[in-house]
Amino acid sequence: MRGTRGSSPRYGGRREQIDDLARGGDVDSLEYEEDNELPDLIMNIDNDVLEDRDEDTESKDASVGYKRTQTIFMVLAVLGFVACIVLLCLVAYFATTYVNASGNLQVARDSLQNTTESYLKLQQQAKQREEAHCTQFRNSTEHWLHLFCEKYECPSRICDPGWLLNSRNCYLFTNTRLTWEQSRALCLNRHGHLAIASNSKVQNFLAEQAKDASFWIGLTDSVTEGSWVWVDGSKVIDGMTFWATGQPDNAYNRTHKTTENCGLLNLRRWYDEVCLSTFPAICEKNAIRLHLIFQRMLRSR
Repeated sequence: MRGTRGSSPRYGGRREQIDDLARGGDVDSLEYEEDNELPDLIMNIDNDVLEDRDEDTESKDASVGYKRTQTIFMVLAVLGFVACIVLLCLVAYFATTYVNASGNLQVARDSLQNTTESYLKLQQQAKQREEAHCTQFRNSTEHWLHLFCEKYECPSRICDPGWLLNSRNCYLFTNTRLTWEQSRALCLNRHGHLAIASNSKVQNFLAEQAKDASFWIGLTDSVTEGSWVWVDGSKVIDGMTFWATGQPDNAYNRTHKTTENCGLLNLRRWYDEVCLSTFPAICEKNAIRLHLIFQRMLRSR
């Protein structure tokens, strides 16, 4: 540095002389030991000035770097503060959501518990009713009749003479050829109706008994074309039909001058036929329950 260089042995005396000259000394009194000492002195002074400028530049650079670092730290501090605020907001949001979800879960749990209790009560009531019905049945004539039939292999249901028993219903295959409406009236006079083949078990039974003969059944679309219903008003269930291939075709009959609107069991399948055509019919009615006969006999005594 300048202080160190000023105190060096080589330039110490000259600086003292220069200082004396600055204080008012005589310039002529300055003596130089060598001829090149003055240029060296000037160069040393220039070097000192340049070094001072370098130090000032380094100081300014250091100040700029410090300010830049300070700015970066301030930006990072602001970003950290904002991140903390966002994190706190998220924590508050999720805490509120959790509290609401817990409340809804508790309500749902209480509702499920109440529903379960209600179901158990209804189940208990149904069980009690079933036990009461079983007790009533065990004390009834029908129960003893079932026991009697299980032992002696007799049916608990019977049909009138000429009628065939199938499950809980009786069926009559008539021999008289009548129109569909006339056959319907005949079955009503016999306390029944035209047969309803609403499932495969009944269909198979009727087809087995009819074999290759043709019989009217209780099927018609005379009210609404294409909407086939049974005589009891129930609709024909899709997928539970036994139509022959290409049936129903609603063909026009030139003899009767009308289309086909009535159901016919023919060759074990269903066909639509002109209702004015004449065929035998199949009638159906409920089978007689034997315990009702016994009850009637007991009341008549």
